[in-house]
Amino acid sequence: MRLLEVENLVAGYNHLPVLHGVSLKVGAGEFVAICGPNGSGKSTLVKAIQRLIPFVQGTIRLEGQDLFRLKTREIAARIAYVPQVSEPIFDFSVEEVVTMGRYLHQSSRFQGLSEKDRAAVKQAMHLTEISDFRKKKISQLSGGERQRVLIARALAQDTPILVLDEPSSHLDLNFQLQIYQLLKRLQQEKGKAILVAEHNLNLCIPYCHHLIFLKAGRIEAAGKPEEIISRETIRQVFGIEVELRENISTGLPEISLIHSASRREIK
Repeated sequence: MRLLEVENLVAGYNHLPVLHGVSLKVGAGEFVAICGPNGSGKSTLVKAIQRLIPFVQGTIRLEGQDLFRLKTREIAARIAYVPQVSEPIFDFSVEEVVTMGRYLHQSSRFQGLSEKDRAAVKQAMHLTEISDFRKKKISQLSGGERQRVLIARALAQDTPILVLDEPSSHLDLNFQLQIYQLLKRLQQEKGKAILVAEHNLNLCIPYCHHLIFLKAGRIEAAGKPEEIISRETIRQVFGIEVELRENISTGLPEISLIHSASRREIK
């Protein structure tokens, strides 16, 4: 079953489209990455499929249901969203932020946490390795630590679809790999559908089933990493020249940057 279906999506701000006719499908147990240069529409796409921006046209279905007919709570029960890290507005503790992921499972905000809620919060903090600073305020954390807190909140939400906007941003190399390994486990062991907007191609190539390249709000190329990654595709989408080599561990292509295709000689 396709958990997420997008057809001919047009979306943007102030009735000015950023995305033009984008279509994609993500099924249970699939890991899909949206890639492209800055300004290509990656963040707009992940927000549009949750009805988080004002101008959205086209067809979007969550578990076969029309997004535009669903209540906000019903969308939250299907999609857990991890935004890019920003400065916190309210100075909650780490544990309080992760606990927010359980609110949709409660019939009343005054209900209090059940044992199941507490177990979900504890497991999410354990998986993202933030248990040791669960009592700290969000303002006391580094950008990478806040990113892990937001991922933990999404895990505690326990939805069939995970959507992440630049999940590797602000994380050091070690935690980038750990987060992607965790997402891969959730995809394989829990059957979760995972959609990430990602700028780091070498990070998502080994973990994702399918790559979608956006350029100027349109899909420029899409397919399996081993089929779609080429010097021509990278040049076409990003305007840069790269070298490709085979990763000896995965057998998949790995990218090395040479220079910008449009670079002018410096005199």
